[in-house]
Amino acid sequence: MRGKVDRGGSRVVMAALGLLLLVTASPVRAEEDVWPALKRMTFGDRAIQAEDGKIVLDAPTTAEDASLVPITMRVPPEVRDNLKSLTLIIDKNPNPVVAKFSFGPAEGAGGERSISTRVRIETFSHVRAILETADGSLHMATKFVQAAGGCAAMNAKDPDSENVDLGKMLVKTFPPALSTAPLFEGQVMLKHPNSNGMQLDIDTGGYIPARFIKEMTVKRGNDLVFRMESTFSISTNPNFRFTFGRAADNDLDVSMVDTDGTVFTAKSQASGS
Repeated sequence: MRGKVDRGGSRVVMAALGLLLLVTASPVRAEEDVWPALKRMTFGDRAIQAEDGKIVLDAPTTAEDASLVPITMRVPPEVRDNLKSLTLIIDKNPNPVVAKFSFGPAEGAGGERSISTRVRIETFSHVRAILETADGSLHMATKFVQAAGGCAAMNAKDPDSENVDLGKMLVKTFPPALSTAPLFEGQVMLKHPNSNGMQLDIDTGGYIPARFIKEMTVKRGNDLVFRMESTFSISTNPNFRFTFGRAADNDLDVSMVDTDGTVFTAKSQASGS
């Protein structure tokens, strides 16, 4: 793995840096609000309803570790709409669009739906969760997070040791406390450095080639829970916890693809196994 040039990942990194330059290149100060430009590039001229309660974003005010910032996006139980997609954006990251989750028939309803993960935040930034419901309307929740250096933080471990057990995946399901509750919980953990091409190798002083998860598909049987498209802002060793609709068979099948084109797959284990 070490020393390998990941041309696909490098292209993504360069495109992300170009996007950052595009949204900040103007005669105004660098601290100018970049959201209007990001909104136009991501959602065009579509209206977005802000802080209307359909999506709730949990994030720390100050990140203890900017490379491992916990983020939870919640849809309150009183929101009965079917969900189409959920987009996570960090305004000031090199690639602001962190991930987009597109939902399928197994995403569930009738309770509080949620997705949690851990992200890198490069500098003080607004973090946004934009929910698209089945009727095509957009709803946004925003938090400001104080963080520094999460994307370019030097890797404290030898890159070769980071690749030990690379691709080892654990998928778990958690039944609700009440047997009649409509939603299960799932968790996916993958051993993967998720290198973004901006981190220094402590041994050589050079940059570690980009290699990160770009797609994840979660299915309950033949039904899609969600499909995620992601960028290098997801933290090392990607970890996701989420709800999904209850069925007769609640086993999950998960597939992930990284920028090297390697496919990782696993099936769920029940909680406690």
